[in-house]
Amino acid sequence: MFTSRLTAALALFLSLSLLTSLSAQPPSHPHPEFNHDLNPIASSTNQWTGVAVSNNSRIFVNFPYWSDNVPVSVAEIIDGKPVPYPNTDWQSRSSDSPHFIAVQSVFVDDNDNLWVLDTNNPLHQGVQTPGPVLHQFNLQTNTLTKSYTFPSTAYRPNSYFNDVRIDTDKQVAYITDSGQGAIVVLNLQTNSARRLLDTSPSTQPETDYLIINGKKWSNSVASDGIALTPDKQYLYYIALTGHTLYRIPTSALLDTTLSAKQLNDKVQTIMAVPATDGMLFDNQGNLYLGGLENNAINIIKPDGNLFQLIQSAEIKWADSFAKDPKGHIFFTTSQINLPPDQRENYMVYAFNPPQLLGRTAEPLNSILIAVTSHPTLGNTGKPTGYFLSEVSHAYYTFKAAGFNVKFVSPQGGTVPVTGKDTQDTYNIRFLNDPDAQAAIKETLSPQQVTPHHFRAIYYAGGHGTMWDFPDNKPLQDIATKIYEFGGVVSAVCHGPAGLVNIKLSNDQYLISGKEISAFTNEEEQSMNLDNVVPFPLETKLKERGANFRKVDNFQPISVTDDRIVTGQNPASALSVAEETVHLLKAPPSHTLQPTQPKPSPPSN
Repeated sequence: MFTSRLTAALALFLSLSLLTSLSAQPPSHPHPEFNHDLNPIASSTNQWTGVAVSNNSRIFVNFPYWSDNVPVSVAEIIDGKPVPYPNTDWQSRSSDSPHFIAVQSVFVDDNDNLWVLDTNNPLHQGVQTPGPVLHQFNLQTNTLTKSYTFPSTAYRPNSYFNDVRIDTDKQVAYITDSGQGAIVVLNLQTNSARRLLDTSPSTQPETDYLIINGKKWSNSVASDGIALTPDKQYLYYIALTGHTLYRIPTSALLDTTLSAKQLNDKVQTIMAVPATDGMLFDNQGNLYLGGLENNAINIIKPDGNLFQLIQSAEIKWADSFAKDPKGHIFFTTSQINLPPDQRENYMVYAFNPPQLLGRTAEPLNSILIAVTSHPTLGNTGKPTGYFLSEVSHAYYTFKAAGFNVKFVSPQGGTVPVTGKDTQDTYNIRFLNDPDAQAAIKETLSPQQVTPHHFRAIYYAGGHGTMWDFPDNKPLQDIATKIYEFGGVVSAVCHGPAGLVNIKLSNDQYLISGKEISAFTNEEEQSMNLDNVVPFPLETKLKERGANFRKVDNFQPISVTDDRIVTGQNPASALSVAEETVHLLKAPPSHTLQPTQPKPSPPSN
């Protein structure tokens, strides 16, 4: 997040026009027809972030204090325009009466209370005394019910309390701190607060940039989006500059006897997703997320599958989400990634999920398997190619999990194969499967691949990869784009030869600092091929900064670090594929443990 500044004259003009023109609006509530995929509800020349909808469809928004041009902090949308809420006095930061300072989000709970989260951190210059405040408003009377303050142990000087969810049954508020990653749990009955998971990797930024519409947006933002499951048994959260969705049982967050380590052990990795700001569960257990990289809205359905619900140039940074009593979903566009002079009006849109699921939704369920085109072992004249079991085991694991599979090779077309173990039931099925054979005999060339259509790339091994994977720039670009779009990069045996020269947009090697496994120097020597291959793979990976992991020769091991999954040898292919699926697909029920069943070996 960053601060945009207008000239003083323009800021004054916009401030006056907003306050004067909007205060005259008559009180009426919008009832959109929802005839379009995206239905415009309201627009503003001032940047907003949060949106909330009451039980009788009143719509509220907030304007963060990221510039000097923030005349209103909280507003109700009336006739498509924001009207200061609960009144203009609350918007005056110099008032002696209760007032807002730097509001970041709004939320309406099950009992129709409006909650306003004030960071008290204007312009991101540090938290001011007396610290963040959570205000509760009664929407029947439009009056303040209570303001909750936080002890100094609950926040840090650079904290930025970002989003909030309320459990009305347990009388608890859950808050993300995106400035200094943490989850803050506030007991609404005792006004006591606990700062949790602030040492957990799950609340910290994974990266310091995102690639949005092909352009690098540099920032490092911690735990941001937050959502409670409909049964309120789990809290989901994600860092803004991150692609890993986490959850934790709310019972663990409320257990005051757990140590920091014990609590961190309760965190569950759900899946890799495109970057999102806000999140929202509907009553049916669908989780709505943004798709910041490509102007999209995504949805994780209760069966664990990820769909792109809609993509549109109008979705300029989907920020926060809310739902109305009829199940319509509302969201704000905050255009955070765009320079101020490139921004248009900020919008509130709404959509009808069943309508989009039937018209524009696309399953994000394709995996790309990379195989070698190289047919010979150096100058020996001996044949090589992709190793069959490393393809067949992965192929049927991916298919069993509901993924579409495509093949790519450096040259495209037909590719050589080795390792035809006909005692392997996966291999037998693959060799006799018309669909599989048609696909592997007509592999795509890298130039034919659209990276954003794939959620993972899996590099199968076989010695041929040592010659045509490492320096293939088009293949490298595919992997980089998939990874920076929130996808997974996996490889097994000699497949990691395709990883050695991959660089990300920050000019760092993909595998630098990551735990990686691959075919070892000892395994190469045991096959008397250490003087045949162009370089020792284990050594090269270490030179690129990988923390190399290995076990005894030809024993299985798979290693997962971030969204990179690697395995040592052919015996590791199945576990590498299973872990890839685990990262790409949520558990089939939001109340079950996030595990994936192992596929049964295919029958002959």
